This record gives sequence, C-alpha cells and structure tokens, in this order.
Amino acid sequence: MIHRTISVVRRSVLALCAIAVATSCNEDDSLVDPVAGPESVALTDSTALPADSLNPAFATVSYSGLPFGPFGLWDGATGFEWGPAPFTTSQDNTFANSIITRINTARQKKQRLILAMTGGNSSEYKTNGKFDLAKWKNRMNTFKTATIKNAVAAAVADGTIIGNSIMDEPETKQWGGVMTKPLLDQMATYVKQIFPTLPVGVNHGAPGHRWRTSERYRVVDYTLNQYQWTFNSGKVTAWRDAVLSRANYEGVRAAFSINLLNGGVPDNSGTWDCSGTGGKGTIAHRCRMTPTQVKDWGRAIGPSGCFMAAWRYDGAFMAKAANVDAFRNVASLLASKPKKSCKR
Repeated sequence: MIHRTISVVRRSVLALCAIAVATSCNEDDSLVDPVAGPESVALTDSTALPADSLNPAFATVSYSGLPFGPFGLWDGATGFEWGPAPFTTSQDNTFANSIITRINTARQKKQRLILAMTGGNSSEYKTNGKFDLAKWKNRMNTFKTATIKNAVAAAVADGTIIGNSIMDEPETKQWGGVMTKPLLDQMATYVKQIFPTLPVGVNHGAPGHRWRTSERYRVVDYTLNQYQWTFNSGKVTAWRDAVLSRANYEGVRAAFSINLLNGGVPDNSGTWDCSGTGGKGTIAHRCRMTPTQVKDWGRAIGPSGCFMAAWRYDGAFMAKAANVDAFRNVASLLASKPKKSCKR
C-alpha cells in the first residue's frame, strides 16, 4: 500500500512538472523547574511562495549516510546562515507559504529537512497557560492543501524530508502540565491523516527518556534526545544507552542532539565567566561546549540515531575554527554510516 501511494504521488508530481527543503529547544534539564519561555529566537519566514515554485524541473536526488546539522541553519526558504557544508540537515520552523520552496532548495543543495510545522514559541499553542490542542491543529491545518501534500510525500519518498517534529520538550512545565504520551500520539495521528508517509517525532531534553515511564508512545515514530553535561556530569555513553533502551521498549526510533550553547561543563562560580570552557552560555552559569566535547560526544551518540542534531546555529560558535573542525570530524564519521529510517 505504501509503494502504491508513493507511485500515485510520483505520478501526480510529474503531472505538475514535479516538485524538485527551528523549532526552539528550551533544553531545560530539569523535569520540575518552571520554564519561563524558549531560549531560542523563533525563526520567521515571510517569503511568499513564488508563482513558478510549483513547477520546477523534475530533479532526482539520492542521499547516503546519517544526516547531521544544527537547529536554525536556514535563512528564509532559499538560503543558509552558514555553509551549509559540512552540515547535511537542519530542523527549522516550517511555514505553509514557503515549504515547497524550501523543499526545492533542499533537494537542489542535497540538504535533508527536519520540519517543524508547529514550531515557534510555546505561547502560540496555549490558552490560560496550558497547551491548547485546537490552536495546534489550526497551525497544522495551514498545510492541508493538495500541492503541499504531494510535495511532502515526494520529499519523504526520495529522502529529502526526514521527519516532522510536533513538540519541543513536552516534559517541561512550559506546556502547563497537561502533556502526556497518549496526547502526543493523538497529535501524531492528526499529522499522519494529512501526511500518511511522514515520520513524526517529539524533541526531548536530556532527562526526557525518564518522562512518564508508565506510558508508551504508540504512534510517534521517533524521539530526538538532546545531551548536555549537567544531566549526568558528562557520562554520555551511559545516557545514550539509557535512551536507546527506552526507545526500544516503546518501539520508537532514537535520534540524538548535543546542546552546543548550554551543554558544556557549567560555571557555578560567582563570576560566571566560563573560563576553560567553550564560552558563556545563554542561561546563567551554563557554558558552551568545547571543540573536544563537540567531537567526542557527537561521535559517541550520533551513529546510534537516525539523524544527529545540535542546538543551535550560532555565528560566534561557528566563527571558531576549532569548532568547525569538530563539526567536520563528526560529519565525516556520520557520512560513513548506513542511512536509517526514522519511521517506527
């Protein structure tokens, strides 16, 4: 049935002359501390859909290896903040008026996409401080057009789209304490009614694999799990193994991420200058990762997932040659690994 659906989609796309690509990571490492709001600045994409973007020349593309890249790498629908090499993927906020243009660009640049159709600030999806499913559905409904459905199906089929994240860190209090795995499965089902072949994921912070362990994901396809030193003092392989064990138990695929800007060894001194680390983070006493941590932790966890992310693109971080070398090292390793599906 899946193969038949893909064939129908491909015929539809060819008939149209074919379709030739952040949400924020709040990264609160506590399951109980309140979260004031997302750290990352919600990316906006006001690019209107060009009239000719629906009919580009048909392009064939193939991908190999495990995708690797930071949140927020895209600058609008057709450009990048940096590179994009050595990066081969990014998770970014996704909008109905520019999704097809981004898919086209990603395919041309051999970049793979992690969509965030319901990305942005959590306040957009809350009423009286609690998650509002109706508001979330309203955002998803903006993508319910035949053209977008065909474009997404074709991009999933050729590997340009990896998946779609439906929520960032449901384990934190930013969502008003109402989130459960059955509710997230309900949301995943809603996405799959629109995009039947699209893998659906949830982003978790470092302790997310311990969240609501009496429940299981039954529809969600993958979880993105983000590591930072403060969770278990740098014991990254033990954390990775615990995440994989939980994912196997729940039948989901695991993907991994490192927290570049707040994931290094913290500085709890009164000065908070992060001396000897990668620099000051975006939260008090948090520090950025060093190039060695980026390389060693990325290599330790990346090959075990269906893709590898990093929170988030930062111009100052990328301006340091040692950090870029670390990214290239991780990217080279992941490029040598067999590609994996993020479908459960």
